[in-house]
Amino acid sequence: MTLIFSHHFFIFTTNNDVQDLLIFGHNIDAWLIYVLIFFGLTSLAFVSVWLIGFVIESQSGKSVKQPWE
Repeated sequence: MTLIFSHHFFIFTTNNDVQDLLIFGHNIDAWLIYVLIFFGLTSLAFVSVWLIGFVIESQSGKSVKQPWE
């Protein structure tokens, strides 16, 4: 397969197009679950960074100032 025609191999319109295709040894359903787990963990990390920063700043005794003050 040449590079010119390889884009046809990776073009999908629905999940049925890749029903029997294995991507790195896993089917598309497994990859969708992996992506959901990844997004869930990254969103938890994002929220925890903000909460930890808020707790540390509120316990420091200094008033919380807006950036423009």
